[in-house]
Amino acid sequence: MRVIRIYMQFAALMMLFPVIACTSTKFSIMYKDETYRGHPERFLVINTFPTPGTRRVFEDELVEALKNRRIDAVVSYWIMPDLPVFDKDVLASLAKEAGADTVLINRYVNRGMEEVDVREGIYKTYIYTQTDVYDMKSNKLVFSASAETLIKNGQPYVPQIETYIRNMINKLSQEGLF
Repeated sequence: MRVIRIYMQFAALMMLFPVIACTSTKFSIMYKDETYRGHPERFLVINTFPTPGTRRVFEDELVEALKNRRIDAVVSYWIMPDLPVFDKDVLASLAKEAGADTVLINRYVNRGMEEVDVREGIYKTYIYTQTDVYDMKSNKLVFSASAETLIKNGQPYVPQIETYIRNMINKLSQEGLF
C-alpha cells in the first residue's frame, strides 16, 4: 500500500514537471520599495485588458487566486464598469469605497509577434503587461514589474490567463508582498 502511494505521488510530480518547467511568463524591470513593511489586508484588483470579457475573467481569476492564499481581494469591474482612469485621487476613492488598503493594477501594454518559420508562416505571439501594486495607506508604489507572456495559439485563453496569474502570484509572494 505504501509503495502504491509513493508511486502515485511520484507520478503526480512527473505530470506537474512539464507545466512547471514550461513557464510562459518572464518578469523583468522589477521595482520593489525596500522600506515597505506592510501586509495587505484587502486588494482592489484592476485589469485594463481592452476587451471587457478578458478584463472580467482576469480580475475574477486573480481575486480567486489571492483568496486561495487567504488574502482578501475584490474585483474593480463592480465599482468601475468602464476601463479605469488612473488618477491618483480616483484610485484612492475607489480603494476606500471597496475597503481596500492595497491596489493591484495590471495593465495591457502591447502585443508582439516573433516569426519562427518564415516559409510556413509560423509565429509566436507575446503579450506585454505591467503590474503595479500601491499601498493606499502611504499612497506609494510598493512593487512594479513588466512581464512578457507567450500566448499559445490555438489553445483556450482562460487556462493561459490562469497560468499567468499563478506565475504573477508566485512572483509577488517571492518578493514578500504577502
